[in-house]
Amino acid sequence: MKLVLIGIGDCGCNLAAEFVRLSAKARAENGVEVLVRSYAINDDQNKLNALSKVGDKLLTIAMPEPASSRRESEVGADLMRANGDRIIATMRAGEFFETDAFLLVASSAGRIGSGGISILARKLKDRYVNKPVYALVVLPLAAEENVPTYIYNTALCLKSIDKTADATFLFDNEKVRSEASVTSSADNDALNREIVTPFYDFLRASERVDPRFLGTSHVGIGDIVQSLSGWSVIGFGTAQLPTAGFSLFKKGENFESKSEETVKAMEAMSAALSHFSIECRLEDARKALYLLCVPAKHANIGMTRSVGNHLRELTNNGEVHGGDFYGVKDYVSVTLIASKLTYVEKVKNYYERASEQAQELKNKETQSL
Repeated sequence: MKLVLIGIGDCGCNLAAEFVRLSAKARAENGVEVLVRSYAINDDQNKLNALSKVGDKLLTIAMPEPASSRRESEVGADLMRANGDRIIATMRAGEFFETDAFLLVASSAGRIGSGGISILARKLKDRYVNKPVYALVVLPLAAEENVPTYIYNTALCLKSIDKTADATFLFDNEKVRSEASVTSSADNDALNREIVTPFYDFLRASERVDPRFLGTSHVGIGDIVQSLSGWSVIGFGTAQLPTAGFSLFKKGENFESKSEETVKAMEAMSAALSHFSIECRLEDARKALYLLCVPAKHANIGMTRSVGNHLRELTNNGEVHGGDFYGVKDYVSVTLIASKLTYVEKVKNYYERASEQAQELKNKETQSL
């Protein structure tokens, strides 16, 4: 799947750069392009200049600095309303014809990304009606959830992007940070990699790769588009295969060895379930997508079938698409996407807390009269 990726604000720009690195990896390993172009949009020119070393796949676009010093996301929304058309015109129009979808990336807590992402998403949907527009939204850290402005920005961002994007991937920053073992701001590159890595296999497997990488059931662009809708989460897990010389996977495998390979696939699936980008209940997902990556010599139909059947059970027989891909060497990996989630606890909590804050402010104003 070829994306035009657009990062907005500090967080979005850093992730846009990380997606460029992911694209370079796909080019080196499989000879495919998964990014048509990546754009970084920000009002901080110094931070944009720092991204120049990433390469020509990443282009930066400067927005004017806000006239207001307010931190609310409406400031970013107003900026994007005023500059969105200019930003789209700055992008290389010819690239949009070879694009399968747009992916917009931002943090929900700041003002530029949180306020601008849904405005730009709407402008792209109005202009390119046949192209899906997806969003990736990174939620605040636990320490930031005590800041009223961040709660307000997050609630407003989520409410607006839910109405605009075809699907929105949610990332719990605190959960991802702990899984990436990030201990300081200097480790943010590890955090960015943890967010971007789960998309790698799906993007490269859906492209026209060398036939030796194709599994028995190909996951195409149509499968991805059909499976993505509304609130979405993604998870990625791996399981190491036995090292060379281990007799279990040698030529002439028996039923027992095939069963062991299936166990490894289920082990990778369990890891993917435990590393979902945000806590959710799979029974609340109306759609799901899976991809099993395995070395060709270790592949068997039971592995793919087991992952798919288990996912159907967990989603209460939701609409499930998936397949396999022979793009790895010495391990098994499973990528899972749960989509069209009817309920996400963390989203509900942001809405409730923002509503409580608004009511408290209203009460204070009433008391001061």
